Amino acid sequence: MRFSLELAAWLKDRARRGASRVEADALTACWSDHPLFKELRTDLAAAATGDAKATWEAAERFMDRLEDVDHIVSDLIRMAAADPFFCPPLAPVVTEINTGFLLVAEPSLTIGLGVIGADALAAKKLSASGATAITFTGLVTSYRFLKAGGAVMSFWEAPEASADFSSDIGRTCRFAGRRRIEDGEALVVDGRRQSLVIEHLTSDMLCLQATVQIKGAPLAIDYDSSSLRYLGATSTDEASSRTQMMVTLLRLMDRADAMPVIAQALESPHFYTRWHVMREMLALDSEAALPSLRRMAAADPHPEVRFAAMQALSLFFEDEKEELLLCRA
Repeated sequence: MRFSLELAAWLKDRARRGASRVEADALTACWSDHPLFKELRTDLAAAATGDAKATWEAAERFMDRLEDVDHIVSDLIRMAAADPFFCPPLAPVVTEINTGFLLVAEPSLTIGLGVIGADALAAKKLSASGATAITFTGLVTSYRFLKAGGAVMSFWEAPEASADFSSDIGRTCRFAGRRRIEDGEALVVDGRRQSLVIEHLTSDMLCLQATVQIKGAPLAIDYDSSSLRYLGATSTDEASSRTQMMVTLLRLMDRADAMPVIAQALESPHFYTRWHVMREMLALDSEAALPSLRRMAAADPHPEVRFAAMQALSLFFEDEKEELLLCRA
């Protein structure tokens, strides 16, 4: 109740709100000039476009400077103690078990600092019903366990998801070991073919985590934690995800006039994006989409997309069904 009254008073006081913003802006400016961030920006600028190795090495140098990271955390604690309504100039990261901030958010690299709660992890495991997943992120991630929290982790391996990925090949993952993680330990996980699961914590974990956003697998893959069989996949490519979202929005807006623009997205290198776009084109204007569907059925480089296109021709276009039957004969 007291906090609510204090918040109400802060919201009514323009000067106090302004002071909180000034504090956040001052901290942003201070960090921008900090050698830790300046050197990282220089390293990333020097890395060739798409150079995952150079980006990863830059991230490792950043995370090796734990004394500087500690000063950053101390700044945040000091500012929050002085002003309970201070808003850190960092993007928040909040999940069921993790609370933290992104210290670095670049197109090629993200670096986050977060706390994984022991109670939250235990509650999640106790409340789990049905299948739980072992996730292979498709991206390379480097960890620094500043406080390991007595963690016991299991490690898993699986085949990498390539551009010709198919869900119909009996994919499974396999157990690769289990061990305790120590305070200060560094660990690199290649999410294209490796995964880890936190099995147990005795106290909260404080972790610095860097993820290279380039040269990853096209898909993140989930496996059933009981059967170890394939559960599903999601895109790791942000541009493709945005393309799918925008194409769906145009379809919901009934923008048939956008068909020429939408059709350009059929050139995506990602098979799942091509099929998503085709489905939306068919829903928006099936007759206008028919020539593109024919080309997809005949020549798409991915076998599942070709098959799905042929199925669509057979199910929804009677003339095409007869032609397909003649071709097969």
